[in-house]
Amino acid sequence: MNRFLIAFILCISMTGMLIGGGFNIYEFGARSSTLGGAVVAQAYDASTIFYNPSGLAFLPGTNFYGGVSLITSNSKFAGALPTWGGAEHETESQLFSPIGVYLSHHFSEKFAAGIGVTNPFGLGVKWANDFPGDYISRKSQIVSFYVSPVLAFRITQELSIGGGPDIVYSSVDLIQGLYPFKGPGSTGPEVGEATLNGNSGIGIGFSASVMYKTERAAIGFLYRHQVKNTFDDGTAKFTYYENAADQNALAFAKLNIKDQKVSTEVTYPNFLSFGAYYLVTPKFGVEVDVMWFRWKVVDELVLDFETLPTAVLPLNYDNSWQVRAGAHFEATEQLSFRVGFIYDQSPQPIESVGPLLPDANRNDFTVGVGYNFGRVQADAGYMLVNFLERSTVEDGVGKNENSFDGTYNSDANLFFLSIGINLRQ
Repeated sequence: MNRFLIAFILCISMTGMLIGGGFNIYEFGARSSTLGGAVVAQAYDASTIFYNPSGLAFLPGTNFYGGVSLITSNSKFAGALPTWGGAEHETESQLFSPIGVYLSHHFSEKFAAGIGVTNPFGLGVKWANDFPGDYISRKSQIVSFYVSPVLAFRITQELSIGGGPDIVYSSVDLIQGLYPFKGPGSTGPEVGEATLNGNSGIGIGFSASVMYKTERAAIGFLYRHQVKNTFDDGTAKFTYYENAADQNALAFAKLNIKDQKVSTEVTYPNFLSFGAYYLVTPKFGVEVDVMWFRWKVVDELVLDFETLPTAVLPLNYDNSWQVRAGAHFEATEQLSFRVGFIYDQSPQPIESVGPLLPDANRNDFTVGVGYNFGRVQADAGYMLVNFLERSTVEDGVGKNENSFDGTYNSDANLFFLSIGINLRQ
């Protein structure tokens, strides 16, 4: 029984990794996303509520901006020899659609306000039925909602400040195979399926920002505080296969593994973003941003079960950096072209890389177009996310904490579409 409980607890613990690592989304507006997210020094539209709230002070009138990012991702796993045979396994196709919806209003020359709704964490992974690592994860999905009311104040003609609270809610669903006699390098007989469901309480964070903007140059700064979501009423449920090949293992599991409540806490990290923009010519501008994430707050997970002992599990994330660059070319007064690049450093240590989150350093490439119809702005674009190959074997030694070692290759495709409407000049 102890082996199974350890495996199941580790599986649940990786939910925190799913929240805190490779599925952190930053694409909440087509124009900003196709500029590589390098927009902390500019307020192009109402999505500045997410990227730099102080930019609202430079955005006149009443504005709506909203859209969706369509995300498809793929991961391949080649098991390490000799334990996992070197065979390649692949995730099943899934489509995710995080949103970014914003409304802003400029009350006076110096004061503006707005509200945004985003899904910074909203992806999942689903492996094929024959995947040997389903004792860690068969399917996982997390959904989060950030509701962010913000204020902005223009101190001088060039300088503004802004910020506001983040009101955060999350839910999680996780499925894994049930193997009561799982051991290192082998899974033993499968006798059923384990499911974890949980809805968090409301977590509160905040953002604070500055923007300094001249006719041709600008700098911007954003700080977003960490948010803790508490899951007080999660459920761990077990479905048993009555026709399991090993009836003794089935009887053992049914006797010892019962449905029960589980509670935990997860923390989204705080981060800093700094950017500098320059208008090279009247039609061509560039920006470079640097972001720093304090992933060290994701160091352990404490799991309180209804009947099982409390478990404290190390996650040991590292702080990480991102570099973002974007450029736009205004071909006409109506038509704009954009490109971007992102280098994203993974915070995940090698021992945590696994089927729930096969994360790695990434190079992202973006391209987009926008067209202004007067009071209506339409933006669209594409991003290719290229994960570098990541192996859990180092110097011939497997490092994965669940003894599931091998090499992961992943990529993702993101398609952006947003509409902006100037409701009042």
